Amino acid sequence: MRRTKSVVLPGKVTSRKWLWLGSGVFVAIGLVMVAVWAGFPRKKQTITAILSETGYFEVVPPSTFGGPGTINTIEYLSNGRLELHPTCDVDPALLASKIQKSRTVDRDLKQTLEKKLDVSAEVREKLSAVAGMQQVEAVNLKLENANILLISDESLISTRNALLKAECEDAVAQNVSSGGVVCQTRSVLEADVVYEIKYHNKISMEEKAKLTSEIAAKLDLDVHQGADDKVSGSQLFFGIRLSPNPIVLNTAAGEIKPCSRK
Repeated sequence: MRRTKSVVLPGKVTSRKWLWLGSGVFVAIGLVMVAVWAGFPRKKQTITAILSETGYFEVVPPSTFGGPGTINTIEYLSNGRLELHPTCDVDPALLASKIQKSRTVDRDLKQTLEKKLDVSAEVREKLSAVAGMQQVEAVNLKLENANILLISDESLISTRNALLKAECEDAVAQNVSSGGVVCQTRSVLEADVVYEIKYHNKISMEEKAKLTSEIAAKLDLDVHQGADDKVSGSQLFFGIRLSPNPIVLNTAAGEIKPCSRK
């Protein structure tokens, strides 16, 4: 028995051709869009934004102030950074056994931080009084050997109880009554810090060395050994995370502001 062949009408053939052609066009457009998206220059991410995503505030310039357990009056700046004002003096021996150190920094965060980051705008604010800053084209930040220093909630409480006496208690009361927010530091990001300064070509070697020395002094860092365009410091805090609850006294009245940005 002869098998009957199915008949495909010319109109259906044409429709199928257009269907395949249309699919090919959509695939091609999709591939082009992916390629354009992948190659499109993304907005440069600042170190402030990088740290903010992980719950840390940027410390500019990096320093050794405000470590875990310390009590500070804080000020949130409009640029997303944090300014610390030490409120109580702390004997290092009180915290020595309480602070824990971990090299377990998030891998993606570590890779991002160990790249050169353009911090020209942030640093210029701190160096506005330095004569000759117009000779600086850019400033890049490189962080190495990053660690996390942290303190447990139990140790935060015991440290706070040990400190909130006499002059320390008076200092806290004074700041709170003035509308300040007094907080304890829960953890910090610590690293070796290197600022690489890119100068304009027209600057002389003598001017470069002099300006680098002045920048180092202003940032409380050292001129990098063997280089006249780098300043550096070891084991400095560049990111800080606060305990969420502020320090308030029994006599405090009115709204209690949290140790976090609103």
